[in-house]
Amino acid sequence: MREEQMDVIFEASGASGTAGTVAKILNRGSLGSFIKSAARPERLSRVLRAEGFAADTGDITILLAPEGHEEDRLVLVGVSDDASVFEAQAAGARLAVRCLDLSGGLALSCPEGLDVALFGEFVYGFLVRSYRFDIYRSDQHTGPGRLTLLDCPEAVVDSVKRLRIAAEATHSVRDLVNEPGNMLPPLELAARIERLCAPLGIAVEILEAWKLEELGANLVLAVGQGSVNPPCMVVLRLKGEGATVGLAGKGVTFDTGGIHIKPVAGMWEMKNDMAGAATIAASMAAMARLGIRRSVVAALGLAENMTSGSASRPGDVVKSLAGPNVEIRNTDCEGRLVLADCLAYLQQRFAPSQLIDVATLTYAVQIGLGPRYAGVYGNDRPAMDRLLRAAQSTGELAWPMPVDAGFHDELKSDFADFVNWPGVTYGNASIAAAFLEKFVSKETSWLHIDIAGPAYAPNGSPLSPPGGTGFGLRMLVDYLAGESVA
Repeated sequence: MREEQMDVIFEASGASGTAGTVAKILNRGSLGSFIKSAARPERLSRVLRAEGFAADTGDITILLAPEGHEEDRLVLVGVSDDASVFEAQAAGARLAVRCLDLSGGLALSCPEGLDVALFGEFVYGFLVRSYRFDIYRSDQHTGPGRLTLLDCPEAVVDSVKRLRIAAEATHSVRDLVNEPGNMLPPLELAARIERLCAPLGIAVEILEAWKLEELGANLVLAVGQGSVNPPCMVVLRLKGEGATVGLAGKGVTFDTGGIHIKPVAGMWEMKNDMAGAATIAASMAAMARLGIRRSVVAALGLAENMTSGSASRPGDVVKSLAGPNVEIRNTDCEGRLVLADCLAYLQQRFAPSQLIDVATLTYAVQIGLGPRYAGVYGNDRPAMDRLLRAAQSTGELAWPMPVDAGFHDELKSDFADFVNWPGVTYGNASIAAAFLEKFVSKETSWLHIDIAGPAYAPNGSPLSPPGGTGFGLRMLVDYLAGESVA
């Protein structure tokens, strides 16, 4: 995990002394009594009207502390009792943005009457939006390094402690996604994943290129063969109870598109094409820290998709780890090649009862769903519904998408068992899912999560500054924690 994380301290209000800044959560019902308690209520009421503060969810204002308060500044934040999970998170995030340049600590009073879960999500929003990635900037910022929560009952303390772990794991995803490609080639990413996971008791194996060649993982090798930085596969194992779940993650550390090179506009964002692998690694780390006793294994395919004299050519035929020969029609459809060998490896070695892959797989999914939603595909509708409920409970956006025989038919090849792309302009997100399904046994429950839209926010999002978002981590952890281990 990150070495520098915000301290979260739980105290009684009388123990904290004078704080530089104190935040207070209000709603329309409690706003009136708060104003009446002020030394000069009429003046405070006039100030809040001028500020447009009505205590609706997301309202926020920073005041010089009214007479009778020990703190220097008082921050008022509105959170309604009927706020959604995401609205509570976003309100906490707005508080974080307003406090990013405030030095010292911030104290937050635990409001009476607000649902424990909503308050926890508010704090989560604050913590997750307090993130900054400025290690390469000479003007690094120092925001509040400490959050003191005042007068919290035990249930709130427990909730916040768990959500803090989720926020820190999300920061770990962002750290990896935001690293520039020159700083994070495949073997370096593997080493950082090992440093993240191994201290938590997660077994880590790094299968280097020679081992992948020995195994016959030729699709991963084909993706990485144009780069001077060799590919590898990271295998993670978290011991626990119940049937084993296998996770496959796309970890393309930089994607030029290969011979089918991408246009220059936005290509610098292709450092994020390893977000699936980062999300899975950090999710397993979070599960270990949370004490979730679930048997989970992961195969993360790491490669750099470059163009050079040794790069894969359109029309190349490559034998997969699973056996079928694949005609590579499009070198920019490389993520499905990496995942295919990862899915095959998991089944051959571990025989999991369920497979879930996570990837920034297709631009096409954004055409249908926009940049905020993940597309969810699979062969197990009840499992898909449970995953969608997990997304809803954690404030993330996911939507079920189709994959059927018609999409499989698109992948026919004249020269191999099938192609990695049929050359069509429609249905490409579902066609990519169909390609992956060819590498999943019919008896195995399988879900595919395409996070190409929400994994990276070039202009930021309500919960994230510009760059990697860490989307999907909480959804995946919640889903795995909630699945039956019988």
